[in-house]
Amino acid sequence: MHDEAFLKEVAAQLRKPSGEFGTEVALAMNESNKTMNLATISALQIEEGNHILEIGMGNGFFVSQILEQADDLRYTGIDYSEDMVQLASSVNREYIEKGLAVFHTSPAQHLPVSEQSIDRLFTINTLYFWNDHTSILNEFRRVITLEGLLVISIRPENCLKEYPSTQFNFEYYTNEKVSSLLEDHGLAVQEIINKKEPETEVLGKVIIPEYSIIIASIKAT
Repeated sequence: MHDEAFLKEVAAQLRKPSGEFGTEVALAMNESNKTMNLATISALQIEEGNHILEIGMGNGFFVSQILEQADDLRYTGIDYSEDMVQLASSVNREYIEKGLAVFHTSPAQHLPVSEQSIDRLFTINTLYFWNDHTSILNEFRRVITLEGLLVISIRPENCLKEYPSTQFNFEYYTNEKVSSLLEDHGLAVQEIINKKEPETEVLGKVIIPEYSIIIASIKAT
């Protein structure tokens, strides 16, 4: 079994990957969250000409799958880890040079995009770390088009508690808690997708991963 100091370091890296260990953690997340990422991309219902914004894209491994969904797409990736932004920019240099992708180091409360300019905004496994839900969700509402979608993907509370490192500085969420949070901030939940994955081992513990994809839009006024 891993000691507490190691688990705390893993938790810190999951929150904000940095340095050599952060790069290793990001690579591991590509594999462990692959099914969740691909299902989320599918749930975005991407259409031709969409501008897509991802919050917390890590090393940007899945950007290629996003840009293959339709023609004339633009992708913006935001992360508050400068190391991840640099890594994602390197991984996706070809898309940057073609003007299809751009990456920024930025907090979710202050997005470097224009009002009502984003057709699809999504974030995977970041909700647990939000310190100011109101500021973040107000910012999401500012940048999403009136016809756009917000997609938030999480490991729900019953699953996330099984991961050894999430006892440190993670906030747990049920689908109901996420739905209430969104509804309270002017967002209407359209659909919740729940999936289970095959049994796997995480840091020496066998678990059955689950994920929830919550799809929302701006409430009609």
